[in-house]
Amino acid sequence: MSKNSKKPVNEGLFGSARKFTDAFFDGLKANAINHALANAKKSKTLPMPIKDKMDSIQKLSKELEQMIKDYES
Repeated sequence: MSKNSKKPVNEGLFGSARKFTDAFFDGLKANAINHALANAKKSKTLPMPIKDKMDSIQKLSKELEQMIKDYES
């Protein structure tokens, strides 16, 4: 068989699979981060200013993600 007889690869299928896996692993990462933040908030060893800063960073991160999504649209 020659190289020319092979069927072309459907790039759309691989792109869709990549988007799905990226979204899946991003979700897992977000859940892990949220779980870690929840545990940190419950912790009695962390000072309140650190907990407040963590909340602030999380809010800013969400705002930035939304701004990027709006910009891409």
